[in-house]
Amino acid sequence: MSNSEGPLVLGATAADPKRAVLIWNAIRKYFVEAGFPVEYALFSTYDAMSSALLAGHIDIAWNAPMAHAQLLEQNSGCRTLAMRDTDENVTSLLIVRADSDVETIEDLRGRDLALGVETSSELWLLPVRQLLAEGLDVRNECSLIELESTQYSDLQHWVDDRTIFEAVVNYSVDAGIIFEPWLQPLLRKHGLEGDDIRTIWRTQSYAHCAFTSSPMLSEGNAQDFVELLLAMSSDDPAIAEMMRMEHLTKWVPATDDGWSDLRSAIVDADLVGKVY
Repeated sequence: MSNSEGPLVLGATAADPKRAVLIWNAIRKYFVEAGFPVEYALFSTYDAMSSALLAGHIDIAWNAPMAHAQLLEQNSGCRTLAMRDTDENVTSLLIVRADSDVETIEDLRGRDLALGVETSSELWLLPVRQLLAEGLDVRNECSLIELESTQYSDLQHWVDDRTIFEAVVNYSVDAGIIFEPWLQPLLRKHGLEGDDIRTIWRTQSYAHCAFTSSPMLSEGNAQDFVELLLAMSSDDPAIAEMMRMEHLTKWVPATDDGWSDLRSAIVDADLVGKVY
């Protein structure tokens, strides 16, 4: 298997520069040794990487869900290629303390609720849209508590799952939305048992991060890239550590379907093409 057009250029963000270099060096080595050379470029933000993908400066981007859904909306030539097994069928959870009198979403009317920032796919856009569809307008029927945000290396400010979880645990809010995969790690971090926090509602399942193709990427190169990606095995010591750092046990194929709800939420919020 080879790419007659030269190495594909993969893009990723460098939120954690040291880990990013280790991860992408391992991925590059794997593809080169398989006879399908790739290079990679690290970007400071998803917006910069998305612009590079649309301009054809990179061929494939490893994207957060918001950036991926934005690209699918902006250009019909962008395609979903693959994702981690841990990106399949995830949900966001509405959590309360075990001793809370909040049992259902109807009980949240007039209560304090903690969410992420309004451009967060899993901590705002998807849960707010789906709660509204089930009869709870959190913007007008709950008291949305503004928690302190954290500034990340890309200079973006986010209210993260840890902050929301701690606000629930510390009685600062009545309820909060967190990303499902964070529940068990946060329980362990705080020395809590599973029944100390109750989940009273969850979103419909959705897909999370993904590889996005440039509109200019040929179908043949896309198929070859995905084929080799799916062939990666965590039993291979040369890439086992990379897969551990990237929180996956295998890569899986993906279609655009997993991001349909997020795309609708982005359109409804008038966020198509907006910097976030």
